[in-house]
Amino acid sequence: MAFRCSSCGGNILFDIDSQSMKCQHCGSEFPPEQYQVKNKSTQTDIPEAGLSLFTCGGCGAELQGTEDSAVGFCPYCGGQSLLQTGSDSENETEFVLPFQISRKQCAELYRDYAKKVRYLPKDFTKSEHLDSFTGIYMPYYEYDVQMGQSHIEGTKTVESNSRYEVINTYRIDATVQGDYCGVPFDASRYLDDEIAARTMPFDKNKERPFNPAYLSGFYADVSTVPAETYNRDAETQASQDIVAEVGERVYAQDGIRVDPAVSYVEARTKGHHSSLLPMWFLTWRKGDRVAYAVVNGESGKVVSDLPVDMKAFGIGCAVIAAVLFAVLELFFQPTPILTSVLSLVAGILMAASVRSSTKRIFEKETHANDKGWASGQNAPEETAQEDGQTAGKKKKKDKGGHLGLVLAIIIAVFVAYGMLDEGISLSAGAAVLALLYLLLSVRKVAGWQKSVPEKQPIRAILLVLLGVILNAAIVFISPVNDAWYYMGDAICILILILASVTMTKVYNIGTTRPLPKLFDREEVGS
Repeated sequence: MAFRCSSCGGNILFDIDSQSMKCQHCGSEFPPEQYQVKNKSTQTDIPEAGLSLFTCGGCGAELQGTEDSAVGFCPYCGGQSLLQTGSDSENETEFVLPFQISRKQCAELYRDYAKKVRYLPKDFTKSEHLDSFTGIYMPYYEYDVQMGQSHIEGTKTVESNSRYEVINTYRIDATVQGDYCGVPFDASRYLDDEIAARTMPFDKNKERPFNPAYLSGFYADVSTVPAETYNRDAETQASQDIVAEVGERVYAQDGIRVDPAVSYVEARTKGHHSSLLPMWFLTWRKGDRVAYAVVNGESGKVVSDLPVDMKAFGIGCAVIAAVLFAVLELFFQPTPILTSVLSLVAGILMAASVRSSTKRIFEKETHANDKGWASGQNAPEETAQEDGQTAGKKKKKDKGGHLGLVLAIIIAVFVAYGMLDEGISLSAGAAVLALLYLLLSVRKVAGWQKSVPEKQPIRAILLVLLGVILNAAIVFISPVNDAWYYMGDAICILILILASVTMTKVYNIGTTRPLPKLFDREEVGS
């Protein structure tokens, strides 16, 4: 159903600047909650506006809205084929936070944000692209948590000198009486939990009782995650927030540092309410990958996937490489061994980068850290929470990237020795470390590759391995003629250049997302 002006019968949309309903024909304005349903000129009743359902023909995303919802782009796939497919007369949303940021303000905020990002594709900041921002209300559950027994530990250094330190330890065990209300988690299975977390916070004081009038001119996603999914997360978040607040206060007053690792407040979720929170969505699509830019419709906070422009990035890397080469030529006298070891260092750093990017791709492809997705639209209600908790647990972190950095530093020390005494044995040790790290990285990337459709990650890591093997072989052979070193280094550099091109593609895959296919989604009750 569409909203009509009670004065002239014209279309009425929610106006962000005035925070009121505004007639697009005569300009009349009035508060959404005071919408009159009788036409003043004809004295005929105007049917009360309800919500319509719109379905994207490209990905199957299902959105709510009024008949006057702006003809926009699907926030999930960027498609323009949103078709009205039905109506929703049983909306159970309790609260809505109206948009505070207009589309124009949103585009300006994003443009300012994008200017600070190097190598971003030019399409991201074109005016016609920014005009594609779509206003959408995302469903959230806001949990009320009852607090109980607390355990807070902290320390304070009262005396310190070169010989000793005196540290006092404090411990408080007490019962906290009261509720921690409004802990938010997104209720859409298809809004990535990472995006939802990064766009926070929203000012809950601006929430209003739900009225479909606020949706006039916008869309709203539907709840597809069982409310029980985030019960434990809400309890954990409430406990962490209270510990952090206590920590700030006691440090400001008494200089005591609270240890969040051992401090906690017992919490129990006692209920929740459903809300719609405003977001501006911009979708960039290339092939079967999409990148999202999301602007918090209340605060203006910008969150964005950040792929790079291949050409601009390549030019930037070439300039940096030229500068480094010039510095080495001016201030050092690179020996054959030094150039070989530097190539090994480059190979380790590139392998660490491929490893990190592939892990990120794996997590996005499998939704490994997304509880909402893991809850599953067809999961039985009694198991939804358990499934969500399994997906949301912190996975064992892959520290291979940090290990690569440590190895690079160790080999840099070898380089220093090599500059002093030719360091043949040290260079051989560096080659062994580099080979071991590359082999371990290949094994790790191959494991993640099973869940990643694109083959660039394994190609990139194998190219790096080939270059390191070639360089290590020359170091082990230790030929008398320096020409072998330089020829091997030249071939290795060419291989690493090819690997870097593939790595850039890997990075772009990691900073984008697979094109969603949502035709099987089902709405759940809140």
